[in-house]
Amino acid sequence: MLKNYFRTAIRNIVRNKLFSSLNVLGLAFGMGSALIIFLWVKDEWSVDRFHKNSSRLYRVMENQRYSDGRVYTFASTPGPMAPFIKEKFPEIERASRFTWQVTNLFQHEDKSFYQHGRYADPDFIQMFDFNLKYGDPATALNGKNNIIISRAMATRFFNTEEAVGKLLVMNTNQTYVVSGVLETIPAQSSITFEYLLPFQVFWDVNKGWLDQWGNNNIHTYLQLAAGVNALEFEKKLKYEVREHNKESNVELFIQPFGDAYLHGQFEEGKLTGGRIEYVRIFFVVALFVLAIACINFMNLATAQATKRAKEVGLRKVIGAVPHQVFRQFMGESFLTVLLAAVLAFVLVALLIPAFNDLTGKQLSLNLLDYRILLIAFGLIFFTSFLAGSYPALFIAEFKPVQVLKGQLKSGSNAAFFRKSLVVVQFSLSIILIISTIVVYRQMDYMQNRDIGFDRENVFYLWMEGSVAPKFETVRNRLLQEPGIEGVTMSSQLPIDIGNSTMGLEWEGKDPETEILFTNIDVDYEFIQTMKMEMVEGRPFDRTIISDSVSYIVNQQAAEKFGFQTGTANQDLTMWDRKGKIVGVVKDFNFGSLHAAIEPLVMRIPQQVNFGCMLVRAKPNETAAALSAVEKIWKEYAPGYPYKYSFLNQDWEEFYKAEGQRGKIFNGLAFLSILISCLGLFGLSAYSAERRIKEMGIRKVLGASVTGLVQRMGTEFAMLVALAALIGCPVGWYIMDSWLGNYPYRVEVGWITLVIATVACLVVSVATVTYHSLKASLVNPAQSLRYE
Repeated sequence: MLKNYFRTAIRNIVRNKLFSSLNVLGLAFGMGSALIIFLWVKDEWSVDRFHKNSSRLYRVMENQRYSDGRVYTFASTPGPMAPFIKEKFPEIERASRFTWQVTNLFQHEDKSFYQHGRYADPDFIQMFDFNLKYGDPATALNGKNNIIISRAMATRFFNTEEAVGKLLVMNTNQTYVVSGVLETIPAQSSITFEYLLPFQVFWDVNKGWLDQWGNNNIHTYLQLAAGVNALEFEKKLKYEVREHNKESNVELFIQPFGDAYLHGQFEEGKLTGGRIEYVRIFFVVALFVLAIACINFMNLATAQATKRAKEVGLRKVIGAVPHQVFRQFMGESFLTVLLAAVLAFVLVALLIPAFNDLTGKQLSLNLLDYRILLIAFGLIFFTSFLAGSYPALFIAEFKPVQVLKGQLKSGSNAAFFRKSLVVVQFSLSIILIISTIVVYRQMDYMQNRDIGFDRENVFYLWMEGSVAPKFETVRNRLLQEPGIEGVTMSSQLPIDIGNSTMGLEWEGKDPETEILFTNIDVDYEFIQTMKMEMVEGRPFDRTIISDSVSYIVNQQAAEKFGFQTGTANQDLTMWDRKGKIVGVVKDFNFGSLHAAIEPLVMRIPQQVNFGCMLVRAKPNETAAALSAVEKIWKEYAPGYPYKYSFLNQDWEEFYKAEGQRGKIFNGLAFLSILISCLGLFGLSAYSAERRIKEMGIRKVLGASVTGLVQRMGTEFAMLVALAALIGCPVGWYIMDSWLGNYPYRVEVGWITLVIATVACLVVSVATVTYHSLKASLVNPAQSLRYE
């Protein structure tokens, strides 16, 4: 029986080459796109879950509550906290502080490279599964002169991975002994580093501010003891900072480390999302594309069913019951899906390298991985059931008497169902097109928006050697060089300012007011060099002595101060440094466009010890400016590589991930249209074939070819128009809700809805026109000769 079913299935696939090809291609495209997205989703879900102690690892978070009712959530914590709470709470088995990424210059003999790394406590290497290939994890971070390095870093400096005991010089004057060499950090880790230094080194250098419970600048990770109730422990930890700093507004909580990567967005102290939103979006979109492919199959299978009506009738006459017919046609559907799956796997294998380049992932179609096999088999069986069940049920219900008497008609119900599926298909396609257009426009807006200053032709260098202490001399010399329009400095990048404080006092301030102000140290010419706009007062002026203790604030800060007679010339005290506000700068974006602009205070540093030097090149003279800076850099920072970056490129890099997601959206939308057109191509072929005699009669009665083509095209165009009535409102609602996450955004706009509708309409009409024109050109004598 099974052998007969198999032969019948193969025979029908071969006999109906066009429809079989359309089914296989449509399903292959749908399954391939779904598979590659499911692999991406699996990879996202697996980030940070490879640690053996994952269920007991947590990061400590802060909710800071302010008098204006706002709550800010941070992953930064006080420096003294980790060792203190480890000693205080028996629930904590291990604890480690962990810094933000730092970049230092390392040297060995004639080799010199910048490397990215972190400072961590000794517990860190035992809490997390960053295994050592060489060295003892229990002692690798114990000594102040110890350093753990990656295999790549060991090979880079020593030409061998066996580097334990060898020496490295950091920043030309600090010598460290390699105490461990790391195994390759898994691609599924959100934490990356090329080296680890003992946190005690960082503490000794920064103890002046790091030992304060009111300062937050590091991560704190905990490993709870086995069996500890995390929620109960969190209650004990909640007010720990207030016990050491009575004026603190901090409430602590812990978040599972394995959840932090996907669930990292907080608003008003509550978890609201993060990367998980994109995981869900792409998962749903992949299901959309797969559903469109399955609809194709259902449409074409039911359209072709009448050709096999007599076969079904004869099977029933000789004893076949409906469930046997159902199994036969489900088997045929499964075979078609299996063929499509093979093609889908080939397509995925070919496309994965490009997808990895686009997303920065390291996905692979490893069929020896049981998880990938489960995804693949689940996809095959799900698609087989979704695509094949209705056609099999539809065919199994044929009545033998009607079939064998030649009285079977497809019926209005079947035709209505097919048209409904076409409407659903194009509704989904329109939603995807709207989403693609809006995502593209929003990403383009974010990358090209006027952020309040001119970032073109600006490059920067983090000051090394004696560049910072002798900045004024360096600046004056650079301004005499060709190609350089302006030179300034700042303690942080103007597109990524992170420092904040509540330590501001001004006349009329409510003693109960707690407002967080972002702050940055800048040079006198910062406003002019960055081409910012003053809305009140003036920029800093180095010829005015009092400006050394003066301030410039942005409009948001001026609004918080609430001065009735203007902000310029008002007194302001920050960290016991009293001065005048000399001007108000127009609000500019100094962080992510995902967040609104916060109050900002700028001041002149008393002494320049660190920061970045910003150089504005004259238009079309960037090469000359770079060359001039390099010459002077080598004088003031000998031994330090000349390493610069362009501000505009960094800005674009901030939104690289969003651009990548936009390109994935584009690909999925294109596939949805392509798959829909494959189905429409088959349906129009079927419709033209069934109406060939009707067209012959109409031509005999005087109908023109143009009229016949228009008649058939109008039928399908009406379906697309109906799909637009459904898809446009849904697409608009979805994307308007998505745009609500952005304080600076585009509008969906009616033109987007029109473009999506017209695109589907043009493609569908073009697809249908081929078959309708072909049928209309048939000679009536030929089409009617059997009547």
